[in-house]
Amino acid sequence: MRTIGVRSNILVAIAAACGIVAALGRPWYGTPLPATGADMEDMFGGIGRALLEPEGTSGWDAIGSSGQAIAGLAGLTALLMVVALAPALQKFASGVARLTALGTVGLIAVELVGGPDGQRMSELRHGGLLALAASLVLLTCAWTVAATPTHRRTPPKTYTPPPPAPAWEGDNSPPQF
Repeated sequence: MRTIGVRSNILVAIAAACGIVAALGRPWYGTPLPATGADMEDMFGGIGRALLEPEGTSGWDAIGSSGQAIAGLAGLTALLMVVALAPALQKFASGVARLTALGTVGLIAVELVGGPDGQRMSELRHGGLLALAASLVLLTCAWTVAATPTHRRTPPKTYTPPPPAPAWEGDNSPPQF
């Protein structure tokens, strides 16, 4: 089975970084409905609202300055992966990109697990889930690019002609069969 190449991973990582920034504009938290007493119906209703409800507080408003940190880490990861295309900087840039991608996933996970302050934003919405999924794609691409071997240019080998055949004279000729 073939894997996608380094350049394709970098393009997917750029798309994932754009997806993270776009997900910050989507609703991350919303107002929960009052409990009905039917636990299973409340749970499935919450899952449905998390995936489909268009109303809620956007990520930029809900998580405050952490949103800027998430967007900055995602953009820095994408930039470092583009810099990793240069053979001289590949090892350094891809290693740092892996760390910034891991920081992006960690920061989004902390924001999702910690939740926002206040009762009016206590139910998860699809923006946070999209950001988490895009950050995992970003991390996977960064890890793949960092794991590729470095490409060093070696000078091409020059052609050296073979030595001339020996000249045989008289009785010193090779045996004939």
